[in-house]
Amino acid sequence: MLIELNIENYRSIKEEVSLNMISTKDTSFENNLIKTKVLNEESLLRSTVIYGANASGKTNVVSALGLLRMLVRNSHKYQKGNKLPYFPFKLDTSTITKPTRIRIVFIKKEIKYSYEISFNDEKIISEYLYSYPNNYKKIIFERSDTINYKFVDDDKKQKLIAERTLPNVLYLSKATQENYEIISNIYDWFKDDLRVIGSTDNPDLVDVTARMMKTESMKELILKALLQADVGIEDISVDTKKVKIDDLPKDMPQELKKIIMSNKEEIDQTEIKTIHKGVKFEFEEESDGTVRLFSLIGPWIDALKNGRILVVDELDIELHHLINVFLINLFHDPTQNMNNAQLIFTTHNTNLLDIQDIFRRDQIWFTEKNPKGATELYSLVEYSPRKDKNIERGYLAGKYGALPFIKENKIF
Repeated sequence: MLIELNIENYRSIKEEVSLNMISTKDTSFENNLIKTKVLNEESLLRSTVIYGANASGKTNVVSALGLLRMLVRNSHKYQKGNKLPYFPFKLDTSTITKPTRIRIVFIKKEIKYSYEISFNDEKIISEYLYSYPNNYKKIIFERSDTINYKFVDDDKKQKLIAERTLPNVLYLSKATQENYEIISNIYDWFKDDLRVIGSTDNPDLVDVTARMMKTESMKELILKALLQADVGIEDISVDTKKVKIDDLPKDMPQELKKIIMSNKEEIDQTEIKTIHKGVKFEFEEESDGTVRLFSLIGPWIDALKNGRILVVDELDIELHHLINVFLINLFHDPTQNMNNAQLIFTTHNTNLLDIQDIFRRDQIWFTEKNPKGATELYSLVEYSPRKDKNIERGYLAGKYGALPFIKENKIF
């Protein structure tokens, strides 16, 4: 479970911003909360929504989390001299050479962990991992000035791993590659428990859902969800066939064909057909909204079933408002979300704010750029609106900021 995310000097984010999943003392909508012994009296939110104008930085909050996950999973593959994905805030000369810093606090197997990295394009500058068994801080490792390490347990073994960790590689990633069990448990949280979906990930996600349908029990759940969403699909068939390079579309560039084939003679290609009123349709004939829903429903069910954290950029793309509500409420319903999955998403769908029984005030967040062009992230709680207040109307009236400023409705 995710507790907190902090980001500093990343793209439009200059000063540190913090997204906190710990709930306030508000007693409304208790189904939207996760009770956990790890936090004693405090609860976690099952979902958080982020609103803001275009280019206000919503996507950068999501992409920073995706970047951290990617580095944890893949940095051990970096060779000496490989550049790190470093994107500092560029509108201030003082930040162009400062490191990006990302910190995340989460729960894995009933223990709280805090993990933080800072880096530039050449090297990991600092890296820290702490655990909090019984709320007592314990150092797993500390890394400063790239090469200086501090260990408490298995000092000799960890020092040997550290000596083999390149400056541009995360120690967490390297230690997992070398099968250091204590570290690999944390790596598994990033690999298995955290899922980040960008606004352009549809093609890959379609394949994810299609592969899930090869299991009869998962196919039944996916079809049930599509039936609930009223898209008219009665059944779906998924077949895999072998494709040779000569069978790929003729208008596809030859270089792209070679990349896809990766020196293989054949690749697996998934064919999806949908059934409406007993008639088969090619998947390409479905509407963009149906394709989008199909691409999301697999990861959605997977997250609910396995208690994952699902982070989605621009959930509302191609989806009807009521489909948004349907998907969100699956996370809020304890009978559907039995394993404490969490949802974090960005959207422009302000209709969600007009539904009095879907979000608590501490679940609603905003991004807005300040006069210096830097993203600020803040909660609706800071404005203390009454519970019976029309949040959508207040937001569109500019009471909470995070709106585009349209100077004049003219271009000619």
